[in-house]
Amino acid sequence: MKGGKFVEPDPLIGRSWINGSGNSIILEEEFKFLYTEALMTYRQIVFDIDGTLIDTEKATLHSLQETVRRLQQRTVTLSDLKFAMHLPGRETLRQLGIGDIEPAMHVWGEYFFQYASSIRLFGGVRELLEALKERHFILGMITSQTREEFRQVFPSSMAHFFTTVICADDCVHPKPDPEPMERYRRESGAEKEEILYIGDSASDMQCAAAAGVDGGLALWGGRSPRHIKATCYFNQPEDVLSLVTQRAAIQAHQPWLGWAMELQALGQAGLAYSKDRFDRERFERIRDIAAEMMSLKTGISKDHVKDLFCSETGYQTPKLDTRAAIFEQHKILLVQERSGTWSLPGGWVDVDQSVRSNTVKEVREEAGLDVAALRVIAVQDRNAHNYPVYAYGVCKIFVQCAIIGGRFRENCETIASRFFGLDELPPLSEEKNTAEQIRMCFRAYREKDWQTQFD
Repeated sequence: MKGGKFVEPDPLIGRSWINGSGNSIILEEEFKFLYTEALMTYRQIVFDIDGTLIDTEKATLHSLQETVRRLQQRTVTLSDLKFAMHLPGRETLRQLGIGDIEPAMHVWGEYFFQYASSIRLFGGVRELLEALKERHFILGMITSQTREEFRQVFPSSMAHFFTTVICADDCVHPKPDPEPMERYRRESGAEKEEILYIGDSASDMQCAAAAGVDGGLALWGGRSPRHIKATCYFNQPEDVLSLVTQRAAIQAHQPWLGWAMELQALGQAGLAYSKDRFDRERFERIRDIAAEMMSLKTGISKDHVKDLFCSETGYQTPKLDTRAAIFEQHKILLVQERSGTWSLPGGWVDVDQSVRSNTVKEVREEAGLDVAALRVIAVQDRNAHNYPVYAYGVCKIFVQCAIIGGRFRENCETIASRFFGLDELPPLSEEKNTAEQIRMCFRAYREKDWQTQFD
C-alpha cells in the first residue's frame, strides 16, 4: 500500500494502517475505520425540568385539582387536568377560567408542596447527566417555574451539574416564546447550532424552534409525541447520550463515509433486482464509485476495498451481533480476549442460528457455560454507540441470560472469564461493548419490568 505505514498493534484496536493523510484504519477480519477527529455537533445540552428531569405529574395534578376545588367550588378529574402537564402554570389557570392569576398561583403552590414527597428523578437521568459532564458538555436548564419554585422542587444535590438556569421570572414572555432560550444564549454565550434543548412538551419544542435551536422531545415520562414536531425524539435518557456523542459527530465531520456506504447499498440493491443489462452496468459503476471514495480517503487499493466492501450479493442489510449479559451476585460476566481487553460473550449470528440459539452458542464457545436466554435488553445500531465506526451496518442485540452450568476453558478466542461489579470494570473491547452498554445491562438486571430499548 502506498503513501502510508503499518503501526504496532494496539491492545484496544488491533493492527492499524496510517495513510498519507494521517487517517487511521483498523485492519482486522472486517473493514472498519477509526477517525482521529470526532468533534461534537452539540456542546451545550439544555433541559426542561418538569416531565423531563423530574416526575412531578402526581404533585402537579393533585395540587391543581385541590386548587380548582377551592377557588371554583367544583371537582375536576385528574384525567381532565392532564393538559396542564404541557402548559406553563399561568396559562393552565387561564384555560380553567380562573381570573385572578397571581393569587391562584400562590394557592396552587401551597397545595403543590404538600405533595412534594412524590417528586422524583426519572430513572437514568442522573447517569445521563454524569456521562455528559464526563464528556465536557455544558449543561443548562430552562423552566417555567419561578426561581423560588425551582429551589424548592429541584434536588439540591443535582444543582452542580448545571451552569446556567433560566426561570420563569427571568423573562417577560414564557415558553413557547423564544425569549427563555434567547436569554439562555445571552448568559451562556452559546451559538444556536451548539445547543440541543430537551423537553417533554409542545411548548418546549416551539420555544426551541422559534429561537433557531434544535429540540429533542423526551418521551420517557409517558408523553405522546402526537402533533409535536421536534428535531429528534428520545425514548430513554440514554438515547440522548447516543445522539450527542459519536454518531452525530462522525456523520457531521466525516460525511464521506455515509455517502460511500449509501452508494454501495444502492448499487448492490440495483444489482440484486435489476434485469436490464444497461441498468446493471450503471449500478456496478455506482459500487465502483463507492469503492473509489473509500480508496481515496484511506490509501487502501481500490481492489482491496472492493474485496472487503463490495463482496456481498443481494439486498444489503445490517449484520447481526449478539451479546450475553450474565449476572451472578450482582456482577456481570466478561471474557478476556487475546488482545487483553474484555467483552460480553458474543459474536456474529450464524446463518443457521436464531438470536436465542446464537447467544447460547457464543456463551458456550467463549465462556464454557450453558445458559438460558431470558429476555432482550436492547437492540442497537452499533455505529451509534461503538467506536470505531464500521463501513457497514450492524445491529447489536443484548440478551440477559441465566447460568445453567459449565465452567470456563481457554479457547481460540478467549483466555479468561470473570465476574465484575459496575465500579470495577477492566479495560473493555469498546468496538464490541462500551461502559455505557454494560451500565445499561446492569439497569435491566435491576429492573424487573425493564422494557426492551431500541434505536
